[in-house]
Amino acid sequence: MGKITDRYAIVGVGESERSRNSGTTPLHMALDAARSALKDSGLNAQDVDGFMSYNENDSCTSHELATYLGVRPKYVKDIHGGGSSTEMLIGDAVGLIEAGILNTVLIFRSMNGSSGQRVGRGYDPDMLQGALPGGSYIIPYGSASPSQWFGMFATRHMHETGITKEHLGHVCTSFYEHAGRNPKAFLHAKPLTMEKYMDTPDISYPFNIHDSCLELDEANAIIVTSAERARDCMSKPVYIMGMSARQCHPHAHYWSDLDQVASDFVAPKVYESAGVKPEDIQVASIYDCFSWVVLRQLEAYGFAPRGEVGNFVAEGNLRMGGKLPTNTAGGMLSEGYTHGMNNVLEIVRQIRHEYKGTDRQVEGCEIGICTGWSGPDIAGAMILRN
Repeated sequence: MGKITDRYAIVGVGESERSRNSGTTPLHMALDAARSALKDSGLNAQDVDGFMSYNENDSCTSHELATYLGVRPKYVKDIHGGGSSTEMLIGDAVGLIEAGILNTVLIFRSMNGSSGQRVGRGYDPDMLQGALPGGSYIIPYGSASPSQWFGMFATRHMHETGITKEHLGHVCTSFYEHAGRNPKAFLHAKPLTMEKYMDTPDISYPFNIHDSCLELDEANAIIVTSAERARDCMSKPVYIMGMSARQCHPHAHYWSDLDQVASDFVAPKVYESAGVKPEDIQVASIYDCFSWVVLRQLEAYGFAPRGEVGNFVAEGNLRMGGKLPTNTAGGMLSEGYTHGMNNVLEIVRQIRHEYKGTDRQVEGCEIGICTGWSGPDIAGAMILRN
């Protein structure tokens, strides 16, 4: 693929209600999100000819969604995946439109992540290799859930760089503060102080419940098309400046080398693709399955040098008015959790200036970054502009 800067755009975003118990199916929630995104864009369902999704064997198919929207799709794709899948599928959509195979693509994630299958509950020891590459090396010894795996990575990084529990707390309190401005955030009316954060017992060191993403029932949807077609949409297009999707750590058994994470390889490529530098980014959506993951990515993407990221967040730089307002709807820690897609919805709305005139709007933001993280092993990112 050649240079894609400003040739493709996100023209519609939407979501379903968020809850602990939806009382309905992922298909129903996907329809709600898709119809919301279509309304946002001003398109009809028949204008969409490609449908894509990602799931953890917990959702409906793209063909089902298209059928219930009244569309016979030209192309469907359903992949097994979580973090960084949004950026990857947007990249796939761009490639298919570039090739002339499709015109407009709807991408969705729908999951009963609280009342149904919950990732955070951990994995059956019988799954070993299926849970993660090399799972048979660690799961039999009791490390069977994401909080345990990421807790080990975080502890090592904290030891090496001087990051403290309080620094993790600054990530959490910043995002809870943003959720307080977002009526759709699940933890909208539940403020978090540093004192409360520090008094909360750990579930897997160094994480307590506030460091961990919300597992909810919800669906999100995104519509991608060419810049030419975007001009005919009702919404203000948000243009894709550059992407780097699904880069990998050098080794599938990445815990053998924790000095590197996949995001370290994504960062130079996404900036090169977009033709910008870290200092040009004015607003961010940083994948936040756990608070520490935000800190490690802030390093990887050049927003703070290694060893200084703790001070960067302690100075309030993730908050409104900081150097890098981040996850301004609350992120996955306090808004909702669809393996990152909700963060993409928010960055689109910020860059459109949908909150203009309120305390939710990052003033004057023109360029933003959205990152995806499957783990230290796989990551992606994209840079958007208005």
